[in-house]
Amino acid sequence: MAKGLDMSWLDRLKSSLGSKSNEIENAKVDLASIAYSMPTVAADVLTFSRPTEASFDGAPLFHEDEWCQIEFLPQDALVVLQTTLTRYKSFELAHRLQHGWSELFSRELSRGVVVAGADAVERVAKLFGTAPTNAPILSTTSRPLGQVEGGFSIRASPDLLLYGLADDRGITALGAMLHDDDMQLSQAFLMLHSAENLVLVDWRGKLALCGVDSDGSFVAWRP
Repeated sequence: MAKGLDMSWLDRLKSSLGSKSNEIENAKVDLASIAYSMPTVAADVLTFSRPTEASFDGAPLFHEDEWCQIEFLPQDALVVLQTTLTRYKSFELAHRLQHGWSELFSRELSRGVVVAGADAVERVAKLFGTAPTNAPILSTTSRPLGQVEGGFSIRASPDLLLYGLADDRGITALGAMLHDDDMQLSQAFLMLHSAENLVLVDWRGKLALCGVDSDGSFVAWRP
Protein backbone atom coordinates (compact mmCIF):
# COMPACT_ATOMS: atom_id res chain seq x y z
CA MET A 1 0.00 0.00 0.00
CA ALA A 2 1.13 3.55 -0.68
CA LYS A 3 0.48 4.74 2.88
CA GLY A 4 3.66 4.87 4.84
CA LEU A 5 5.95 5.80 1.95
CA ASP A 6 7.92 8.97 2.54
CA MET A 7 6.74 12.16 0.88
CA SER A 8 9.86 12.38 -1.27
CA TRP A 9 8.38 9.47 -3.20
CA LEU A 10 5.19 11.48 -3.64
CA ASP A 11 7.20 14.44 -4.87
CA ARG A 12 8.93 12.23 -7.43
CA LEU A 13 5.57 10.80 -8.48
CA LYS A 14 4.11 14.27 -8.96
CA SER A 15 7.15 15.34 -10.98
CA SER A 16 6.97 12.32 -13.25
CA LEU A 17 3.31 12.99 -13.95
CA GLY A 18 4.10 16.34 -15.47
CA SER A 19 3.47 19.97 -14.67
CA LYS A 20 1.41 21.41 -11.83
CA SER A 21 -1.54 21.95 -14.12
CA ASN A 22 -4.73 19.99 -13.56
CA GLU A 23 -4.67 18.43 -17.01
CA ILE A 24 -6.26 14.99 -17.10
CA GLU A 25 -4.89 12.16 -19.19
CA ASN A 26 -7.25 9.75 -20.92
CA ALA A 27 -5.61 6.42 -21.52
CA LYS A 28 -6.24 2.81 -22.30
CA VAL A 29 -4.15 0.13 -20.73
CA ASP A 30 -0.89 0.30 -22.70
CA LEU A 31 -0.85 -3.07 -24.43
CA ALA A 32 2.35 -2.26 -26.32
CA SER A 33 4.29 -2.00 -23.06
CA ILE A 34 3.37 -5.49 -21.90
CA ALA A 35 5.91 -8.30 -22.27
CA TYR A 36 3.10 -10.89 -22.25
CA SER A 37 4.12 -12.35 -18.92
CA MET A 38 0.38 -12.72 -18.31
CA PRO A 39 -2.24 -13.81 -20.83
CA THR A 40 -4.99 -11.23 -20.33
CA VAL A 41 -5.63 -7.65 -19.24
CA ALA A 42 -8.69 -5.43 -18.98
CA ALA A 43 -9.01 -2.90 -21.80
CA ASP A 44 -10.89 -0.37 -19.68
CA VAL A 45 -10.45 3.28 -20.60
CA LEU A 46 -9.27 4.99 -17.43
CA THR A 47 -8.72 8.67 -16.68
CA PHE A 48 -5.80 9.68 -14.48
CA SER A 49 -4.96 12.75 -12.43
CA ARG A 50 -1.91 13.84 -10.48
CA PRO A 51 -2.34 12.86 -6.82
CA THR A 52 -2.23 15.43 -4.06
CA GLU A 53 -0.82 14.81 -0.60
CA ALA A 54 -4.37 14.24 0.68
CA SER A 55 -5.41 11.86 -2.12
CA PHE A 56 -2.11 9.99 -1.90
CA ASP A 57 -2.63 9.09 1.76
CA GLY A 58 -3.68 5.43 2.03
CA ALA A 59 -4.10 5.03 -1.74
CA PRO A 60 -3.21 1.56 -3.06
CA LEU A 61 -0.44 1.53 -5.64
CA PHE A 62 -0.23 -1.25 -8.24
CA HIS A 63 0.60 -2.05 -11.85
CA GLU A 64 -2.06 -1.33 -14.48
CA ASP A 65 -1.99 -5.00 -15.59
CA GLU A 66 -3.59 -5.97 -12.27
CA TRP A 67 -6.69 -3.86 -12.88
CA CYS A 68 -9.80 -6.08 -12.46
CA GLN A 69 -7.98 -9.39 -12.93
CA ILE A 70 -10.30 -10.52 -10.14
CA GLU A 71 -13.60 -8.69 -10.15
CA PHE A 72 -17.23 -8.71 -9.10
CA LEU A 73 -19.96 -8.37 -11.72
CA PRO A 74 -23.76 -8.21 -11.55
CA GLN A 75 -25.70 -11.45 -11.99
CA ASP A 76 -27.15 -10.24 -15.30
CA ALA A 77 -23.60 -10.14 -16.75
CA LEU A 78 -23.20 -13.90 -16.26
CA VAL A 79 -23.87 -14.92 -19.89
CA VAL A 80 -21.37 -12.37 -21.23
CA LEU A 81 -18.89 -13.43 -18.57
CA GLN A 82 -19.20 -17.11 -19.55
CA THR A 83 -18.90 -16.31 -23.26
CA THR A 84 -15.80 -14.20 -22.65
CA LEU A 85 -14.19 -16.84 -20.42
CA THR A 86 -14.81 -19.48 -23.09
CA ARG A 87 -13.18 -17.31 -25.79
CA TYR A 88 -10.32 -16.50 -23.47
CA LYS A 89 -9.62 -20.15 -22.65
CA SER A 90 -9.25 -21.02 -26.35
CA PHE A 91 -7.10 -17.94 -26.97
CA GLU A 92 -4.83 -18.63 -23.99
CA LEU A 93 -4.21 -22.23 -25.03
CA ALA A 94 -3.50 -21.21 -28.63
CA HIS A 95 -0.93 -18.56 -27.63
CA ARG A 96 0.76 -20.26 -24.69
CA LEU A 97 4.53 -20.57 -25.02
CA GLN A 98 7.11 -22.24 -22.82
CA HIS A 99 7.63 -18.92 -21.06
CA GLY A 100 4.69 -16.53 -21.38
CA TRP A 101 2.26 -15.90 -24.22
CA SER A 102 2.72 -14.80 -27.82
CA GLU A 103 -0.43 -12.63 -27.81
CA LEU A 104 -2.53 -10.89 -25.20
CA PHE A 105 -6.28 -11.33 -24.71
CA SER A 106 -7.72 -7.85 -24.16
CA ARG A 107 -11.03 -7.99 -22.28
CA GLU A 108 -13.37 -5.33 -23.63
CA LEU A 109 -16.39 -5.60 -21.34
CA SER A 110 -19.30 -3.21 -21.56
CA ARG A 111 -19.24 -1.60 -18.10
CA GLY A 112 -22.67 -1.16 -16.56
CA VAL A 113 -23.66 -0.65 -12.95
CA VAL A 114 -22.35 -3.32 -10.59
CA VAL A 115 -23.91 -1.94 -7.40
CA ALA A 116 -26.62 0.69 -7.90
CA GLY A 117 -27.07 3.89 -5.95
CA ALA A 118 -25.16 7.07 -5.25
CA ASP A 119 -24.22 5.60 -1.86
CA ALA A 120 -23.04 2.26 -3.31
CA VAL A 121 -19.39 2.66 -2.30
CA GLU A 122 -20.31 3.52 1.29
CA ARG A 123 -22.79 0.60 1.46
CA VAL A 124 -20.20 -1.91 0.27
CA ALA A 125 -17.62 -0.56 2.70
CA LYS A 126 -20.14 -0.78 5.53
CA LEU A 127 -20.63 -4.50 4.82
CA PHE A 128 -17.01 -4.95 5.86
CA GLY A 129 -17.19 -2.61 8.83
CA THR A 130 -14.99 0.05 7.30
CA ALA A 131 -15.07 3.20 5.19
CA PRO A 132 -13.86 3.84 1.62
CA THR A 133 -10.48 5.44 1.07
CA ASN A 134 -8.59 7.09 -1.77
CA ALA A 135 -8.55 5.91 -5.37
CA PRO A 136 -5.80 3.59 -6.63
CA ILE A 137 -2.63 4.93 -8.21
CA LEU A 138 -1.58 2.87 -11.23
CA SER A 139 1.79 2.51 -12.90
CA THR A 140 3.43 0.83 -15.85
CA THR A 141 6.75 -0.99 -15.59
CA SER A 142 8.59 2.24 -16.39
CA ARG A 143 6.47 5.07 -15.00
CA PRO A 144 3.46 6.01 -12.88
CA LEU A 145 0.24 6.79 -14.73
CA GLY A 146 -1.55 8.64 -11.95
CA GLN A 147 -4.54 8.32 -9.67
CA VAL A 148 -7.69 6.84 -11.15
CA GLU A 149 -10.35 9.52 -11.58
CA GLY A 150 -13.69 8.47 -10.11
CA GLY A 151 -11.95 5.67 -8.27
CA PHE A 152 -12.19 4.35 -4.71
CA SER A 153 -10.65 1.67 -2.55
CA ILE A 154 -11.93 -0.35 0.42
CA ARG A 155 -9.72 -2.37 2.76
CA ALA A 156 -12.23 -5.20 3.21
CA SER A 157 -9.92 -7.30 5.43
CA PRO A 158 -6.20 -7.50 6.21
CA ASP A 159 -5.39 -9.40 3.00
CA LEU A 160 -8.18 -8.20 0.72
CA LEU A 161 -8.44 -4.89 -1.12
CA LEU A 162 -11.58 -3.91 -3.03
CA TYR A 163 -11.32 -1.03 -5.49
CA GLY A 164 -12.96 0.32 -8.60
CA LEU A 165 -14.91 3.12 -10.23
CA ALA A 166 -18.10 4.87 -9.20
CA ASP A 167 -20.32 7.71 -10.37
CA ASP A 168 -23.77 9.02 -9.49
CA ARG A 169 -25.34 5.78 -10.79
CA GLY A 170 -23.32 3.61 -8.44
CA ILE A 171 -20.26 1.36 -8.70
CA THR A 172 -19.34 0.65 -12.32
CA ALA A 173 -16.24 -1.51 -11.72
CA LEU A 174 -15.42 -3.53 -8.62
CA GLY A 175 -12.05 -5.26 -8.55
CA ALA A 176 -10.39 -7.30 -5.83
CA MET A 177 -6.75 -7.82 -4.95
CA LEU A 178 -5.85 -10.69 -2.63
CA HIS A 179 -2.53 -10.64 -0.80
CA ASP A 180 -2.57 -14.02 0.93
CA ASP A 181 -5.60 -15.69 2.54
CA ASP A 182 -8.00 -17.11 -0.07
CA MET A 183 -10.70 -17.48 2.56
CA GLN A 184 -10.98 -13.70 2.83
CA LEU A 185 -11.96 -13.49 -0.84
CA SER A 186 -14.42 -16.37 -0.41
CA GLN A 187 -16.00 -14.58 2.54
CA ALA A 188 -16.23 -11.34 0.55
CA PHE A 189 -18.00 -13.21 -2.25
CA LEU A 190 -20.54 -14.65 0.20
CA MET A 191 -21.26 -11.20 1.58
CA LEU A 192 -21.51 -9.41 -1.78
CA HIS A 193 -23.51 -12.20 -3.41
CA SER A 194 -26.00 -12.13 -0.53
CA ALA A 195 -26.25 -8.35 -0.30
CA GLU A 196 -26.01 -7.33 -3.97
CA ASN A 197 -26.41 -10.58 -5.99
CA LEU A 198 -22.90 -10.30 -7.44
CA VAL A 199 -20.81 -12.98 -9.15
CA LEU A 200 -17.04 -13.23 -8.88
CA VAL A 201 -14.63 -13.95 -11.73
CA ASP A 202 -10.92 -14.74 -11.62
CA TRP A 203 -9.92 -14.14 -15.23
CA ARG A 204 -6.44 -15.63 -15.09
CA GLY A 205 -7.77 -18.58 -13.11
CA LYS A 206 -10.61 -19.08 -15.64
CA LEU A 207 -13.11 -19.45 -12.82
CA ALA A 208 -16.41 -17.80 -11.94
CA LEU A 209 -18.33 -18.15 -8.68
CA CYS A 210 -21.98 -17.77 -9.63
CA GLY A 211 -23.89 -18.53 -6.45
CA VAL A 212 -24.26 -20.57 -3.30
CA ASP A 213 -26.06 -23.93 -2.95
CA SER A 214 -28.52 -24.67 -0.16
CA ASP A 215 -25.78 -26.59 1.67
CA GLY A 216 -23.53 -23.52 1.61
CA SER A 217 -21.15 -24.71 -1.12
CA PHE A 218 -20.16 -22.44 -3.98
CA VAL A 219 -21.66 -22.77 -7.44
CA ALA A 220 -18.55 -22.53 -9.63
CA TRP A 221 -18.30 -22.37 -13.42
CA ARG A 222 -15.30 -23.06 -15.64
CA PRO A 223 -15.20 -23.02 -19.45
